[in-house]
Amino acid sequence: MGVASQRRRFLRKLKSSLPWYPFIFINIVVFVVFNFVPWISMLQISFQETDLLSFRKFVGLGNYLALFQDKLLGVALSNTFLYALMYVPPTAAFSLFVAILVNRKIFGAHIFRAAYFLPNITSISVICLVFLRFLSPRPDAPANYLLGLLGIPPQRFLVSVEQALPSLARLGLWESFGYYMLIWLAGLQGIPSELYDAALVDGASGWRLHRYVTIPLLRPTAAFILVVSTIGALQVFGSIYIMTGGGPVYATTTVVYYIYQQAFILGKFGFSSTISILLFLIILAITYLQGRYLRFGEEVY
Repeated sequence: MGVASQRRRFLRKLKSSLPWYPFIFINIVVFVVFNFVPWISMLQISFQETDLLSFRKFVGLGNYLALFQDKLLGVALSNTFLYALMYVPPTAAFSLFVAILVNRKIFGAHIFRAAYFLPNITSISVICLVFLRFLSPRPDAPANYLLGLLGIPPQRFLVSVEQALPSLARLGLWESFGYYMLIWLAGLQGIPSELYDAALVDGASGWRLHRYVTIPLLRPTAAFILVVSTIGALQVFGSIYIMTGGGPVYATTTVVYYIYQQAFILGKFGFSSTISILLFLIILAITYLQGRYLRFGEEVY
């Protein structure tokens, strides 16, 4: 009798959930077609020397051994990590600062939120074209004109080996801080107001209120933002492709742009697939360490 009742209960649950299975099936198909199959193909190609058109030659671990002999790959890895360091902490800090400002109950706060988020929904091509003009090395360019008002001589920006990568990092900050601002804002509005009231009763105000209440309770939000922004920084491509082409003198050649060069310019799809797998392992390791030490997913109250 007990087995029969369990079977009937199982059939009732299965029948009630049947309308949702088509949606699950669609997601499974999308995952298999656009994620699983390409990954299997890339893994297979990484053991070959091929241009995907005229020939395929099995080389075993040859492409993987070539990783240790490629000096430009080392330059690309270094540039990628430097870009992440120049992009992630400032973006997280600045977006938090802006989120705290727009979280106040002031007139027009929704307008400011929309304005700050606008660059995030603007095409990266449009943003790059605007910044190409703004960061032109000409003395009469907008950025150099503003610097001239402060008595600072004209800068070379994107044509300078030292300034090109920091310039791209600042572009990335401007383009994406609005998205992270909304994430911070959601975290801020999820903090119970009773905690602020208790802190005010204890004498906390101003900076101390944020130091001892806001920032500690935003740890889960901070963990999410640091993980997501780090992954995005390690995969930067669009701005480099449009604005610098990896130059000057490989100063802005990152790993993803180097993968593009090897595959679509030099036709070395086997070697580019190997670099893609290396980048995946690097992102996986960094994300795991961040999730572990930032205690991603844990609740703080």
